Amino acid sequence: MKNGFTLLETVVTVLIIAVLAAVALPYYRNAVESGRATEVVMLWGRQKNWATGHNFSPEQVQKANDRLQKAGLKYFTGEIVCREKQDENELCWEAEFTRVENSSVRYKLLTARNFTRLMCAGLNGAGNDFCESQAHTETPEIIDGQNAYWMR
Repeated sequence: MKNGFTLLETVVTVLIIAVLAAVALPYYRNAVESGRATEVVMLWGRQKNWATGHNFSPEQVQKANDRLQKAGLKYFTGEIVCREKQDENELCWEAEFTRVENSSVRYKLLTARNFTRLMCAGLNGAGNDFCESQAHTETPEIIDGQNAYWMR
C-alpha cells in the first residue's frame, strides 16, 4: 500500500490552482487600484466646489499646486494644468493626478469640464485595462492625445 499523491494528481492540483490564480489576479488588481484611486476621488470632490466656474490667476494656480503637494497623496502626484480649450468659452485649468512610477498599473486621473467630471487615461496596458473597467461609458474621449474614460 502506497501513501501520498501520484505525480499526475499533484500536477493536476497545481494546474487548477494556477488557472484560478490567473483568473482572480486581474480582479484583485482592479480592486486594489480602485481603493488607491479613492484618495484622488475624495480630494477631487473637495476641490471641485472651489474650482468650478473660476478662471484662475497664476497665483491661484500656484497656491492650488502647493496645496496638492501638501495633501500627502500616497499613490499619485497632482498638478493643476492649463489644458487646450475645445471652444473659446471653456476654462483651461484642470487637475491631473498621475499614478506614481513604481506601479505596474500606470494611469492618470484627469478632471474635465472645469473640474466637474473625473476621467481615467491609461499610460500602459494594465492602466488601460483598469480605466476601461472603471469607465462610465464604453467609448473614450481624447484628452491630450490619450483615450480617457469617464469614471463611475
